[in-house]
Amino acid sequence: MKVFSLHTFLVWNQLPVWSAGRIKNYLPMETEKNFQNQNQLDGIDRNAWMTVTKQMYYGVLIYSICGVLANVVGPVNAVSSGISMISGNGGGGGGVFNILISLAIIAGYVMFFLGLKDFRNVVNIQDRDAVQKLFTATIISIVGYVLGLIPVIGWLLKGICVIVSCIMMLIGYSSLRKSQSFPGLACDGASKLYTAMILSIIGAVIGFIPLVGGVIGGILGIIAFVMIIIGWKRIAFVY
Repeated sequence: MKVFSLHTFLVWNQLPVWSAGRIKNYLPMETEKNFQNQNQLDGIDRNAWMTVTKQMYYGVLIYSICGVLANVVGPVNAVSSGISMISGNGGGGGGVFNILISLAIIAGYVMFFLGLKDFRNVVNIQDRDAVQKLFTATIISIVGYVLGLIPVIGWLLKGICVIVSCIMMLIGYSSLRKSQSFPGLACDGASKLYTAMILSIIGAVIGFIPLVGGVIGGILGIIAFVMIIIGWKRIAFVY
């Protein structure tokens, strides 16, 4: 019978420990980090991030699609309603459409607003001020669309609120695109949202010009819409 020395016994018993440590040392840094904590990345709770940002994304989807419909269909309804009134066939269809589309936009903003309310507690403390600006801007947008339901002067009040809201969002996204704690893809999404806000502001200002303003503003609104959807999708589905 072969006799094993005490030294041999100790080496054999330490081998699994040594091997596990050696294997761990060769793991990529990101893999080791995920192994240590699957739910945390740069101080951000992944599960909370995904839950809240997806709610915000769908809210953005609702109010953005409805906003594009308002810019495209609204002028057509206005023209058709005018023709109907001249011909004596009434002209209330456009007004009903505007009310329904405004209510849908408000619903989307409320959904986005509720998501932002929780998102302030998900991001790191250095990004909370930027998110707070988005939060305040969303309240202004909701107020603007509610005021927009007022006959005659409502469109002007809504336009002013939208411009103020876009400026505040522009400032917020400007900070988030340079965030040190956001994942790279989320920062890229914030950059696209920053550009979209610039287009939205230009479109809203041009929209005050009679006749052509609505058309040009609508085109810029569609471009901004695409960038907003891409931007928030990158933030919401970053993990």
